Amino acid sequence: MNVFDNSFKEMLSAELVSITGGLAAGVLLAYHTDKILLVPGMLILLPGFLEMRGNISGSFASRLSSGLFLGVIKPTKLRSKIVEGNLIASFALVILISLALGLIAGLFSFLTTGMFAHRIVLLALLAGLIANAVEIPLTLLVTFYLFKKGHDPNNVMGPFITSTGDITSILALLVALWIV
Repeated sequence: MNVFDNSFKEMLSAELVSITGGLAAGVLLAYHTDKILLVPGMLILLPGFLEMRGNISGSFASRLSSGLFLGVIKPTKLRSKIVEGNLIASFALVILISLALGLIAGLFSFLTTGMFAHRIVLLALLAGLIANAVEIPLTLLVTFYLFKKGHDPNNVMGPFITSTGDITSILALLVALWIV
């Protein structure tokens, strides 16, 4: 019996990518802390915002992977009703959750400082849309690619999305800070 089968190798390599991506995201966040902390309520927004990316993209990848294994989604056809419905749902979730996170961070800022930081609501929405515009197509393409190459996307996509989502989220926050 081979202990190190293909599934184990897929999961191990995915976890190594996740660790590397997490370190890169942490370094990026530490390097730009001075810019991020200028906005009141950002420490309230940041954990939820980073977690949101992995949760939405992770469930998107799981739905795609399940559809591919069940044969409901064809691996050669990126455009189908099911895929487009999941794309729309993912973007709708990002808008709603980003708005909620921004409002919670703004409310917390109001309760602690007496000023409502309206910038944080716009910042959360804009950063959420930017990060989703990168992460969702990446998730779609990588899930289909792995499935076509004979890999199990369920073994790889969770850690992959966690690391790319953290990096994408921090970069999107920095871009949104620059815009706002």
